[in-house]
Amino acid sequence: MNRVVFFLLLTWASIAAAQKKSPPKPVAVQSAAPKLVIAIIIDQFRFDYLDKFAEHYVPATKTSGGFQRLLQNGALMTNAHYPYINTYTAPGHATFLTGVAPERSGIVGNEWIDRSTNRATYCVEDTTVQAVGIEARGVAGQMSPKNCFVETVCDRLKSFSPKSKVIGIAIKDRGAVLPAGKRADGAFWFDVASGNWISSTYYFKDGKLPMWVQDFNARKLPESYIGKSWTRLLPDTAYPMLDDVQGESTLLGEQRPVFPHTLVDISKLADPRLKRSRKYDVIAPTPFGNDLTIAFAEVAIDAESLGKRGVTDILTVSFSSPDYCGHAFGPESQEQMDILIRLDRQLDAFFQTIDKTVGFDNCIFILSADHGVSPLPELHGGVRLFKKEFLDTLKSLVHEKYPDVVSNIENDEILLDAAAVQKAGAAQRDVERFVGESATLLRGVVGYITRSELLHEPLHPLSQMVKRCFHPSRSGDVKLILSPYSFFAYAQTGTTHGTAYDYDTHVPILFCGKGVRQGRYASAAFTIDTAPTLHRLLGLPETDQYEGRALLEIFTRAL
Repeated sequence: MNRVVFFLLLTWASIAAAQKKSPPKPVAVQSAAPKLVIAIIIDQFRFDYLDKFAEHYVPATKTSGGFQRLLQNGALMTNAHYPYINTYTAPGHATFLTGVAPERSGIVGNEWIDRSTNRATYCVEDTTVQAVGIEARGVAGQMSPKNCFVETVCDRLKSFSPKSKVIGIAIKDRGAVLPAGKRADGAFWFDVASGNWISSTYYFKDGKLPMWVQDFNARKLPESYIGKSWTRLLPDTAYPMLDDVQGESTLLGEQRPVFPHTLVDISKLADPRLKRSRKYDVIAPTPFGNDLTIAFAEVAIDAESLGKRGVTDILTVSFSSPDYCGHAFGPESQEQMDILIRLDRQLDAFFQTIDKTVGFDNCIFILSADHGVSPLPELHGGVRLFKKEFLDTLKSLVHEKYPDVVSNIENDEILLDAAAVQKAGAAQRDVERFVGESATLLRGVVGYITRSELLHEPLHPLSQMVKRCFHPSRSGDVKLILSPYSFFAYAQTGTTHGTAYDYDTHVPILFCGKGVRQGRYASAAFTIDTAPTLHRLLGLPETDQYEGRALLEIFTRAL
């Protein structure tokens, strides 16, 4: 067995064993229901960021602090992981408040190949709805939670308390749609072509945005960011890493990946490399994207009277900008350090606004992430794989024995052509195994797991992580296990996520507020535990629809 795969099996086996241990018993007293739940998911926020940059975060007081305020008053699970291998944005956002893995939610990736039609499907696409907030333009805005098979805890709150409101907000459409669920009163995301916050007729049947959204869009806030410079917040000496390393990308329109970064109007550039980019794409990888998100969230709280109507409301806020930044510059960059230190201060200001409107102590806050991220492969001996080159080489290795059976690759999964397999006259499992063995001859691949194994054979811990994001009509036939710091890339720069390594799976789970006992908890936890924990804190009727457990050790008393 490959030593990398063996190491992973030991790691995941220890995590699985830890989860079976009985957690500490809760104590003390539970207070009244919260007025508002603010469920924050920071896109690409690795667990180590909480401690790595802690000295630069705003110190916590009774009325101030960002991350530190949540930590001082809340419960942090220090050993929280994703229990599956497809650590992508859409699965993470779906898992956050559904409490189930992708095999049940159906959200196996940001995109997948529908095996019945051989068509690529985007996670929240819905051609039965129309965009609201912009003129009809292709599929822009045609989004809904239709492709998710299960409900969220938000949906269960709406069933139990119909007057409760649920609002989802993110720059990314999938970041707004998936956590808010199927019964949300609204999900809003940022349209990079128009600069508007938009939605769809799934939420607004009359095709009109609420007036407060129209008024916000009329302020043209995104336009004010064009031409601004992103400079370091701290003195240069506070950043321990180099500003320019091999593998870093640039912002759109830039020549070098170094501070200061100026947000240029790319609509005025005659660069053919930018022909698919939109004017406001430049905002997303910068702290201005977080500014825009918080500004919109604050208006939403006020305009919708969230937390002020005698029932519990839920606001889900996904911060997309750290992910865009991390993809471009990597987790060990000055840019990623700076955007997170700035986010800490932005959260500090946001929480102070909550103090004035709803009351910090009247809320439950949840903070987690949809996945982590790999360091730049150039710095750690990883391999950049490129889809076309990889497929061409793999096809040449397989063709002599099984002609034309390799069809495509999506989410690190090789798809086989069913007709070609049948024509070859071989058993499906034999073809899968041969393709997998052939793939391990290529750089960056250290193992594989087949569809037949997942469906018919006993599963070891690594196979279980693959199985938890396997759906028969949305998954491939041979899942590739890549070597550390290796991934399928779109360019010679930047980085990504999507593996079962600790840097992708280890994320914070942090609860703060009513009914939560402060502390750091080392008991094993998984992201499927977040939803049942919130469900129990809200006192909702019991259900068996969650895969995870309620984190009883953080409760002030048994519920």
